[in-house]
Amino acid sequence: MERKTKIIATIGPATASEAAIEELIEAGMNVARLNFSHGDSEVHRRVYGWVREASDRMRRPVAVMQDIQGPKLRVGTFPDGEVTLEAGSTVMLRPGEGEGTADEVYVHYLKDVDLAPGAPILLADGLIHLTVEEVGETGVRATIREGGVLGSRKGVAFPGSSMDIPPITEKDRSDLELGKELGVDMVAASFVSSGAHIEEVRSLIAPGVCIVAKIESALAYRNLDDILASADAVMVARGDLGIDVSFDTMPRIQKDIIARTNAYGRISITATEMLESMTSAPRATRAEVTDVANAVLDGTDAVMLSAETAIGSYPDRAVRTMSRICIEAEKSPDYGRPPEAEFLEDISRFASAIAQSAVAAADSLGLRAVVAFTESGSTARLLSKYRPRARVYGFTPNMGAYNRMAIYSGVTPMMLERVSSTDDMILASETTLLERQILEEGEGAVIVAGVPPNQEASTNLMKLHVLGEAATGMPH
Repeated sequence: MERKTKIIATIGPATASEAAIEELIEAGMNVARLNFSHGDSEVHRRVYGWVREASDRMRRPVAVMQDIQGPKLRVGTFPDGEVTLEAGSTVMLRPGEGEGTADEVYVHYLKDVDLAPGAPILLADGLIHLTVEEVGETGVRATIREGGVLGSRKGVAFPGSSMDIPPITEKDRSDLELGKELGVDMVAASFVSSGAHIEEVRSLIAPGVCIVAKIESALAYRNLDDILASADAVMVARGDLGIDVSFDTMPRIQKDIIARTNAYGRISITATEMLESMTSAPRATRAEVTDVANAVLDGTDAVMLSAETAIGSYPDRAVRTMSRICIEAEKSPDYGRPPEAEFLEDISRFASAIAQSAVAAADSLGLRAVVAFTESGSTARLLSKYRPRARVYGFTPNMGAYNRMAIYSGVTPMMLERVSSTDDMILASETTLLERQILEEGEGAVIVAGVPPNQEASTNLMKLHVLGEAATGMPH
């Protein structure tokens, strides 16, 4: 059984080599994530080149996702790399990026946070809890409620407090320029709070690049509809989000984000600690297996590995494990139900009606393939969102669309040379499907396209086609 849910794997020290990237692709990686919070431009250039070369050599479509750092709230540094904060003690938080002590900790963007006495502050990804006692001109005095070891540049969260932080830093701008030069397929925007943030990112990247909005705060969750109106995809970034909202609400919030993202016709991604134990162990825990499977049953388009493949001891094994879990989850009768809500106005009702009809026809006839001809990839994305039981084969002459379709659930991207007519387009795709033994002569398929070909026309054609029969009388 061919897996429909796509797998994003983060490239890091454990996998930043040609051989390791080939192993990840062979194991089932569909998207390579480059985390621009770490590494320099030369490292990212090399990794990008290796992914593209391996993808071409192996004839496997792999999208490249650039994950920019964003205005990450972090503490400063410490002389020995870490300090111990004792419960019951007080600590002064100072704005800036200086070197601190156990009594005085520097925090980036502290002046941009509207704090009041009694407000909670979480350090080290939520392991250390502080309560604000006093807010002054030069800093914030807080009581340590739950102590622990605080390392240099660890994360800070201010649950419930409003912030006025610039959404894109100078580092982000420089990194986006590099991503534009390289030709990345996707950009993941960190600490998104509004649709305006997405539009600012879009103004800095190449046309057609998919923007992934990372939902990492309670504010982003509250503004989800506004974000969905502008973004191409949404990532449930459970690490930071799980700190900013009550941990016991995370399962409900995850399901809600995925459902609403799917209802908008956007790509949904579930991330963070999905197979965390496999960073150091060869097998996943039962809880992790269930977590991945439930994300698939929730309707996520893709699941993501972070530390497991970036610094883990078993990166390709983690991808294989995730692939097996997805395939099993997809066998459930609860898998594949299309979103209940209608897609919003950015998708034409005409295109939506054709996609729905194509999926209904393929399902009712028990066909194994829906063939989508697409210049930008949008036709394949639309079909994917209606969750056909059949595989969607997205044929395109556009290399950018070919790579982007690697993230679409249930879609297999296919390159197609430009042709002059719809008949030639159908014939070329039929030849490919037969030569690769994907379908057999005499077998049926649903064909969906925008005509005339070679234009970014709206999806406006559906045809039931039997392979081996001449494709004549079609619009040119």
